[in-house]
Amino acid sequence: MILVDNLTETILETAKDLTRPMDYPRLLEEIINDAMRITNSDGGTLYIMINNALYFMIMITKSKDFRRGGDGKPVDLPPVELDSTSVCAYVARTKTTKNIADVYHDKEFNWDGPKKYDKLNDYHTCSELVVPLINHEQKVIGVLQLINAHDGDGNIVAYTEQEEQICEAIGSLAAVSLSNSNMIKQLQELLDSIALSFTDAIETRTPFNANHTRHVAQYCWDFAEFLNKRAQEEGKTNPTLDENSCDQLYMAASLHDIGKMSVSRSLLNKADRLGPYMDRMKERWRFILTDLRVKKYAGTVTDDEYVRTARRYNEYIDFIMRINTAGYLDDETLEKVEEIAAERYWTFDGEEIMFISEPEAEDLRVRKGTLTTEERKAIEKHAVYTSKILEKITFGDKYNRVRFIAGAHHEYLDGSGYPEGLTADKLPIEVRILTIMDIFDSLTADDRPYKKAHDKDGALRILSAMVTEGKLDPELVELAKEFFVTEPILDR
Repeated sequence: MILVDNLTETILETAKDLTRPMDYPRLLEEIINDAMRITNSDGGTLYIMINNALYFMIMITKSKDFRRGGDGKPVDLPPVELDSTSVCAYVARTKTTKNIADVYHDKEFNWDGPKKYDKLNDYHTCSELVVPLINHEQKVIGVLQLINAHDGDGNIVAYTEQEEQICEAIGSLAAVSLSNSNMIKQLQELLDSIALSFTDAIETRTPFNANHTRHVAQYCWDFAEFLNKRAQEEGKTNPTLDENSCDQLYMAASLHDIGKMSVSRSLLNKADRLGPYMDRMKERWRFILTDLRVKKYAGTVTDDEYVRTARRYNEYIDFIMRINTAGYLDDETLEKVEEIAAERYWTFDGEEIMFISEPEAEDLRVRKGTLTTEERKAIEKHAVYTSKILEKITFGDKYNRVRFIAGAHHEYLDGSGYPEGLTADKLPIEVRILTIMDIFDSLTADDRPYKKAHDKDGALRILSAMVTEGKLDPELVELAKEFFVTEPILDR
């Protein structure tokens, strides 16, 4: 029986417990523990309503040292259907409390379950108090079942009217707290699903980095766990990144390329230097060769001129097709580009036809990659667009740094990054980690036709070189090397 004198004091004390911020599994624990403590119960079961049935969440019998559940997931037992003749189903249907002095003498409900438990475990279920958990919308979201109240001498007794009142109050508080917890959980799931939808939208815009965002987010999460484990092994009191920092880093990584939604698809998908210009150039090449043959048959071009000119233009188109997809152009190759660009006209009916236009020549002058300076600047604006898009989302305190972390993933410690040119003093650990993981995945990606994928060691050497240049955090890069020793490159 209850061991306190003041009903109000007990309810207030319990209310304080149940309204403290805590995760869902911990809240379930608090509900049943508080109810068992204040009623001095030997056993208890907490059910949660899911799809119109009561699911076992926590089962406790103290005298038998028996405990199941407690991790926030249903216990592996069949749920209690609401149309059954059990006391729990009745309480859930009617929203009324039932106080049973002795279940073996009760004729109102079916007690086969408790009697079977008693027989299997050498136990004797006697008194029960079963309370509905009714939230602020007057919906039953669960049932609390208390078993075998004890008096001060350890004797099993019936539950008192005062204990009924307290447990009903606990039930109401618990229901509201659970509803709030579920609402927070649902909002979190909604935000996560929105982030995932954005990720899908980003990655379907281009076939060349279809899993990049997912990879970066996963690397960031796993690396944060790696850092915290290392800190624990080294005896540090606090983790390198607390739970909120890990959550913010993962969310920012999931959204870091959302700005690419505002970048031209043709730029994102530019797999070679010339892009659509290549087909136009081939058409001009074919036209020139056709016109050359016509002039040969007309006698305005000699056989020797025909052979030399045709060979020259064939060599030009072969050369251009080859360098169009090359990862890097050396000085000799670029000189050849200028040579061809200087001889880019063919006269037809007194009109000059351009073999290579100036925009095409500019594309062919790109030494590394496929983008011109202007095109690269356009793509780099995705970091600005990321910040602007995320500015429209209300993240609240839990994710108050997501926008900054995501928008700063191309900043370097020496101030040479973009879009703001921020330096080390402005770049927290979350940004530094995201930057490293973003670069690593880009280097090892094998789905980008404009560059050759690096293996793990090659990518880590490039990261080390960037440390030497002052761009990346040296300590984090060294730890990343340890991390990637055992961490596989994610499947493409």
